[in-house]
Amino acid sequence: MKNLITATLIAAAAATSALVAVPAIAADKPTVALSNAFLGNAWRRSMITAFEEAATKAQADGLIASFQVSNAPGENSATEQIAQLKALLLDQPDILLVNPASPTALNPTLQQACDMGIVVAVFDSSTDLECAHIVTNSFGDWARLSTQAVIDGIGGAGNVIIARGVRGSPPEIEMYAVQTELLKANPDVKVVGELFTFCDSAKAQEALLGTIASLPEVDGVIGCGEGLGAVQAFQTAGRDIPVVAFAPSGRALKFWGEGNGAPGSVAVMSDPGQGVAALFTAINIHNGQEVPRTTIFPPVVVSDEERDQWIAAVGDDEIASWQWTQELVDAQLKANIDGTVADAALPPVPVR
Repeated sequence: MKNLITATLIAAAAATSALVAVPAIAADKPTVALSNAFLGNAWRRSMITAFEEAATKAQADGLIASFQVSNAPGENSATEQIAQLKALLLDQPDILLVNPASPTALNPTLQQACDMGIVVAVFDSSTDLECAHIVTNSFGDWARLSTQAVIDGIGGAGNVIIARGVRGSPPEIEMYAVQTELLKANPDVKVVGELFTFCDSAKAQEALLGTIASLPEVDGVIGCGEGLGAVQAFQTAGRDIPVVAFAPSGRALKFWGEGNGAPGSVAVMSDPGQGVAALFTAINIHNGQEVPRTTIFPPVVVSDEERDQWIAAVGDDEIASWQWTQELVDAQLKANIDGTVADAALPPVPVR
């Protein structure tokens, strides 16, 4: 896994090394607004919780003047998020952080923010809008790690279900392309079903319970962190437990640690702490630091060796995230600038 992450990060860093213009050094502490397109799964809720905790401390430490969070209703609607963004722009924040519903549909509104002199940072996704900075994990890496683990866990042959993420979102599109590519390279693995589960265990359990009876033997579920619900669905149906990709939630990690999930299962997910990383990155940009237009931060990967440490640090309904600080973000930004992302130390496992 470490070698695969290293190779992916090197390629991503090389592809995104160009710098973009930044505003002049700010004399005042910035105001911050976060626009989130979707709140319907544990990852998004953990992201908002981590951001609010970090932003509250940043405000107390004098790094920012204030912050606000706006969560769009519905399930990842670009139209609803555009309306939300227009409302936020009326407050003229200095920094706008965006977890977008679409890589393109928001561009006119985000361009308006850039034209107002606002630092725009998109995270957990991508955009082709040149004035926006991007703070991201590699979703391709996440998909490759989890998919290959399932393929290896079933011995390179057998029946699998693909559990897809947030329908139409940029990460889901990117991950599905990687999953499809890997499956084409492993012709003895047969896809017997595809479901949209929004990377959510409860949705996966419900969807799978409605389809398992019509399926042949299933050896693995390739997905984006809904492994707990998938295993529970197979247990309820009295079927053999498949190899799955768990989310690194406290509940899933404990469930996995108690012997559930076939050998070869894995826990890997993009980092809900990306919102915090984007916050500190944007503060630096606001204060005049030049950083690459796209900066790469590591996904969360939980190994068997570290699983118990993570269990102690993550609440049952939380998704494991790196606890980014200004100092840790500065180190990661330096690695992006220097082209040494592959050698950058991971943050420590959180301790509670």
